[in-house]
Order: sequence, then C-alpha cells, then structure tokens
Amino acid sequence: MSKSLVLALLITGFAGPAFAQADAASAPDDTSHVVGLEKVVVTARKREEDQQVVPISITALNQADLDKLNVRTIEDLKYVSPSVYIAPTTFRQDTLNITIRGQRNFDAPSGGGNPGLGFDTASAVYKDGVYYARAIGLTGSLFDLDTVAVLKGPQGTLVGRNTTGGAILYNSRDPGPDFGGYVQATVGDYGRAGLQGAVNMPLSDTLFFRVALNSENQKGYIANFFKDPTTGRTNTQPAFGSKKLAGVFSLKWQPDDTFSFLLRADIASEHDTGSTYHDLGTFTGTVPSAGKTSICNIPATCVGFTDLRGQVIAPFYLTSTATSVSNPNPSPLTYNTLLNSVAREQSYGFWSTEQDVSNLVAGHYQTWSGTANKSLGDIDVRLMGAYRTFTNTGTAVSRGQPFETNTYVYRYPRYESWQSELTVNGKALAGKLQWTTGLFYFNERSPNDGGLLYLFLPSAGSAPTAAAGKQLTITDWSHNSEENSSYAAYAQATYSITQDTRFTAGVRYTYDERFAHIATQTIRTPATPATNATAVNGVFSPDGFTFEGITYAGTTTSCGLTNANGVIRPLSQCPVDLNRSFHKPTWTLALDHDLWDGTMIYGTMRSGYRSGAINTQAVNPAVIVAQPEQVQDYEIGVKSDWSLAGVPLRTNLALYETAYHNIQVQQSLPNVTLATTVSGVPCDQTQFNAGNCLGTFNDNVTLNAKAAKIYGVEWEITALPTDWLTLNASGSYIDPRYTDFTFTPPPGYLQPTGTTNLSGTPIPVPAWQTNETATVNFGSDLAGLPLGDTVFTAHYYWQSRYLADLRAFNPSQRTFAYGLLNFRLEFTDAGHTGADLALFMNNVANTEACLPEYNGVLNSAPNGTFGVANTSGVLQCIPLPPRMTGVTLGYKF
Repeated sequence: MSKSLVLALLITGFAGPAFAQADAASAPDDTSHVVGLEKVVVTARKREEDQQVVPISITALNQADLDKLNVRTIEDLKYVSPSVYIAPTTFRQDTLNITIRGQRNFDAPSGGGNPGLGFDTASAVYKDGVYYARAIGLTGSLFDLDTVAVLKGPQGTLVGRNTTGGAILYNSRDPGPDFGGYVQATVGDYGRAGLQGAVNMPLSDTLFFRVALNSENQKGYIANFFKDPTTGRTNTQPAFGSKKLAGVFSLKWQPDDTFSFLLRADIASEHDTGSTYHDLGTFTGTVPSAGKTSICNIPATCVGFTDLRGQVIAPFYLTSTATSVSNPNPSPLTYNTLLNSVAREQSYGFWSTEQDVSNLVAGHYQTWSGTANKSLGDIDVRLMGAYRTFTNTGTAVSRGQPFETNTYVYRYPRYESWQSELTVNGKALAGKLQWTTGLFYFNERSPNDGGLLYLFLPSAGSAPTAAAGKQLTITDWSHNSEENSSYAAYAQATYSITQDTRFTAGVRYTYDERFAHIATQTIRTPATPATNATAVNGVFSPDGFTFEGITYAGTTTSCGLTNANGVIRPLSQCPVDLNRSFHKPTWTLALDHDLWDGTMIYGTMRSGYRSGAINTQAVNPAVIVAQPEQVQDYEIGVKSDWSLAGVPLRTNLALYETAYHNIQVQQSLPNVTLATTVSGVPCDQTQFNAGNCLGTFNDNVTLNAKAAKIYGVEWEITALPTDWLTLNASGSYIDPRYTDFTFTPPPGYLQPTGTTNLSGTPIPVPAWQTNETATVNFGSDLAGLPLGDTVFTAHYYWQSRYLADLRAFNPSQRTFAYGLLNFRLEFTDAGHTGADLALFMNNVANTEACLPEYNGVLNSAPNGTFGVANTSGVLQCIPLPPRMTGVTLGYKF
C-alpha cells in the first residue's frame, strides 16, 4: 500500500479529537458510545462483537434495515454493501454469481447450464452457520432474520470454508422465553402477493419453539409477445416471475445459563418462470458468414430453417451474396426471423421479449442442523452439525429468441451435503488474550447431476438432416457425478498489548479432496451409416431419437471427451474417474489501535485459498483440472464513532490491495471437435476467422491466469443531523487487472479474440458503486392525523459501467452506468390499532438498466459468434426490474 494512502488514512483518523465526544456512560447497551448510533453485533471472529471493533471491512444489517432498504434476497445486497456485486447467472434465475472485491464465482459452463460441483465459490454463503456450497437456490426471500453480515476480503482462518473474496453470513431469529410474533401481508403490481409471519412459543421454562413462514408470488416483469402465426401457437408467460414458499422451524432447549441446544429445520421451494433477453438492436460486422456478407450471421437473415419444434422460418432476404443482401421476403414465414423480432420488440418497449420456450426452474431445498453451546468458565464450546439436500431442474432455451435451436436441460436430482464444526473460544492472561480454535469438516455429493444440451444451428438452412453441420447435436452430461470433501483446523488469538492496542494472529490448514466421474456422450441425429463414417469413433444406431415430439431417424453416439491431442476417445473407453487433492495453509495478521474512545485504526494482512477444481463439462483433459488459486490481501482502515458540532457521525474507511495468483478463469472458446467447413473439411483457425465453419459452439474452458492485482477503497458514513433525520452514504472504487495472463487454446478449441495475451485487461466488475439513504422520522400523528409514527426513506444506488476487455466485441456491447431510486413510507401503529403500514415504490424513475454477461459486456446472438471479432449480431440484454409499487400491512403481538 502506498505511503500516500497510509498518510491519508492517518490524517482521517487523527482529525477526530477536535470534535466533541458523547458521554459513553449515557449510551444504552444497544448503541455505540456516541448517542444515537446503533451498535451492530457480528460474529465475524466466532464471538459476538461490535462490528466497529473488528479489524476488517464489514456491512451489517438487521431485519428492519433489510425492510427499509428493500433487500428482499441476497442479490439485493449489492445495492447496500460496497464492493459487492451480485446477479443471477444469465440463464438461471435461481442461481447467483456473487462478487466481492473483484473475486467472482464462475458463471455456469455451456451457456448457463449445470456447473455441477466442479468449482467452489469465491465468496461463501452461510445461513445459521451452515455452509451453502452451491450458488443454486440462493434467491429465497430474506425473512425473520436477526442479522446479515457481509465480510470483505479473504476468509482464510475462522469462517467456515476457505474463500478468497469474502463471506455472507445471515442468521435467523432464535426461539426465546417470551410469547410473541408477527404477521405481515404485501401486495403490489406485477401480481406481487406475499404473506409471512412468525410465532415464538415457550413450551416450558427451558424449552422454546419458533416457527417462521413465508409465501411470496410475483408475476414476471418482462412481457412475452411470442407467437407463431402459421400454427397459432403463443407464449405469453412473463419472465422473472416466481413462487416461493419457505419455513424455518426452531426448537431451543436451555436448562441453565451455561448450556443450550438448538435444532433447526429450514425448508423452502421455488418455482421461477425464468430469465430472458430483450433485443436492443443489431450491429453489422465485416467478417463473412459461410461465404456470404456479414449480416447473414444473424439467424434467418439469409438462410431459412425449421427449428426443433417444427416451426418453419423463411429467410428475411431472398438474395444474398458475398457483399450484399436484397429483396426482402414477403412470405409470412419470415415473421419470426430475428430482424423482424428485433423491430417488434422496439415497439413493445424495454421490458419485452419474444421467447418461444420459457426458461422454467423448480427447486426444493431442505437444511437440518443442530447446535450445542456450552460455557465452562472462560471457555465456550460450540458444536454444530448440519445436513442439506436439494433437487433442482430447469431449462435454458435460445436466449430470448422466437425459435428453439438451443436447449439446455439441467438438473440436480439428489444433492446432499454434510457439515460438522467444533469451535472453542477462551480467554487467558487476565482477559488480555482471547483465543479461538476449531475443526471443520464438509462433504458434498451429487450423482448424475449433469444436463443435456440440444443444439441445432440455424445456419444449416433446413430442419435437422443427416449431413455434416446440419444435424441435431445432443451433449449428454447426465451420467456425470461428483463428490468433494474438505477438512480444516484453525486457531486465532487476539492479544491486548496495551489497553488500546491489540495484535491478532491466526492460521488455518485446509485439505480438499475432489472426485469426478465423467461419462459425457455426444449424440448426433438424424444419422446414416454414411454420416456415421465421418464421425471419429462414432457408434451408429438405426433407432429413432425423439425431441419436442419430433422423431429423427438414426443416431451416432460418440464419447464427449478427447485425448490430450483433441482426438475423440472411443466410446468404450469414454468414462473417466478423476481424483485430485489440494491443500494449503492460510493465515491472518492484524494490528488495531484505539486512537481515542470510539476511533480505531487497523492494518490487516490475510491470505486466502480456493480449492482446485474438476470441470466435468470440459472436453479436453488439458482444461478439465484447475489448480488452486491464492490471494494475499493487505487492508488498512479506520472505524470511528464521533460527533461534529453535536452531530453524531460514523465514518468507516478501508483501503486494500490484493495480490491474486493462479486465478481460476473461464474463457469462452469455440469448440470445434464436431465442426466442419461449408465444403466439409475440418474447421481450423484460418477457416474459422473467415467465417466458413459450421457446427461450432462456445465452451467456457478452465484456465489458470498467473497473476492479477486488485486495488480498492470502501467508505461508509452515517450522520444524524437532527433527531428526526438520518443520512447514510457508502460506496467503493475498484481497479482489478490481470498482470500476467497468457494462454494457448488446447486441441479441440480455437481462439476467437485474435490474441492470447490478456495481461493488462480488467476483471469485469463495475469500477464505482455508491448508495445513499435519507431517513426522515416525522414523529407521531403527522399533521394531527392518527397515522402513528411516520418514517420516510429514500435510497439511491448508482454504479458505473462494467470494466471489460472490448477488443473482440462490437462497441455497442459496452455496458452503461445506471442509478436506481427507491422510496418507502412507513406508519407504525397506524390509526393507533397496533398495525404497521408501509407504502413503497422501487425504481422510481423507471430506469432502463441491463445485466451484462459474465465477461462484462452485453450479449449478442447468435451464441456461436459471441466474442468473435467483427461479426454481425443482435444486441441483447437482461433487463433489471421496472418501477414497482406496493403496500405492506403488518401486526405484531
């Protein structure tokens, strides 16, 4: 960290003594020493502490904060927590990509399908101490929570699984000795209807029970206008709709003050109408498309076809040459060409699509846990065990297009995980030393958890036929299975050198085992003995193959794996079992010092580790196994509760630098193992660059970039100018770049970007994020009306455009900055009835904003040439929600 940054931090910290401090003795237990500032308790170091004394950057919220700021799911944390960006993967509404400080989860391989158990997340999620290893199903509603905490930076010692980016911890309310509860109903536009509630019941003086239930329905906000005029078939299912049910059942036995045992069942289900894309327009490149002018790359522009549902689509132009197109086709069969569909969507408006088949998702999740806590004087022992299981199925179809040519069926038929953790906290040396030690175990398995990819290229110019480049290709991962285990031991201690200065040191050793059974097969249909003869190691069957009610004659089945030279393996030798183990020690060092009461400065050094991985959907062994990635993080910061001219202030500032090594990277490369040219010869780089290849599709292959550096700053400020006004402002800036990243495509893949040197290019994240909140408390019975206590909250979030390497993309694919404004008006004890009423409006300005692709750019169709420089395409984006309004009515008892 540069000397100028250190100097700036020290100036910020030492500026405080000029201002008056509130009397600490006058502050109640649940506030900081400065009257009016709330004390937020977190368990980032396995013990309950005020977040202001923990020497790392943390965002902490309670359920009231979540309601006020419209944080309904984990995804919404990006609007309130600096350096956090969370979004659904582009094909799966129920699967989140969590990014903290530039450390990202992988998007799902093969265009949003099933990632299996191959890769661990960069940032871990824990609910009630249970590690949620998979990003699937994290879109459930946040309700009846005690706290939510976002820990920034590597978690390499105490927090569950070793991670490189950070962790999100959220905890349900525990049962207690007092009877009470609440019920709350919400209605809003876009068919929003929700009902939740909780009841706390003491069953005896030592046994307490709490149940919390939630039901939430929302119709989709992206209108679907698809129709096939020749058959009359339509799809009016809006995208991004959901039906969610959840229940948390907790039983706590506490026979005395030294012992408690908590049993908890967390059961949920979610049914989604799926994600989709809106077409923004088209762009024209210069690279030819199969010998024709570049615009012919857009499906159905120059060549018609019959899709996988039997829909006939005639070409938009009747005449096309190597240099031009002409003679628009008057046939009604051109209705669902992409050029016509794009034009119609512009008239429908931004929140619209024409998608033939909806991307439906269904998931059912169960988590069972037991936690025992025992106090033995200065020693506290905690033992937790958990079992988690879920099933999940869904489809991802043709990226919001009015025909079906690319369908992914994904599934987790029986995911299971087991977790156990022993934690011991203690004190020594008259309380000057606080120490923590523990053991962690985690195992997960998922048999037959792959999916099925049905791919037919519209450039074939027909229905699927028995000819090279014109067949329906099915990639079958459904017989793949994985199992992962992780073992760790950790210890950390904080020693008070003086009353105001503390030193922390911690170490962890992690050992990971990974197993994968890979039995990927490729099926091509229709097929004949003649076409089978052109398939390397293909096995022919005359039996028919049926998809979407259409039966195709004959199949060729091949292994879906190659040898190291890119040659397809014999089918009889196809299944491969891989066992890998990885291990790494990680550590934490921190020094913090109280400059004066309420103001702490700190410096923290941490290392982090993400286990190596097995990519079960890769084709070539050269990109199946990824090596572990490592980070070393340096953070300095100040946390200060103080006052200026009598105004209570909380100012937290953190500056960090992260050195990132062996980064696990997914690079989208054209897979050409089954591709040919228009003349029937194998596809090579020259033919690909000339636009002459048929049968290519993009694979997200796994690589290890050698090094990257990430620099960033985060700030959080709270001010209470009056007893009726609270102001909050927080934000972050990040500069993440690969410093050493070169690669060579393995056999079976080609290079789409024109360069294999990505050194100096950014890691795709928004460089700037800010959010500001103003809360106005109008007091009781505003204007003499029986409104109860009236509170108005305005919250504004803004982010800059995504950092991205645009060399291989059209300039129009660059993302743009956007801001979102939310309002909420609350009446507590409205009408003096004991009821609480809230009116809300989200995205007040109806701002049109897009989610980008994993590499930080807007999508383009067709998928096969996404990221191929100078090709033509349809510009697409996934719209964020429009303006939404609603009302919530609640009652506490």
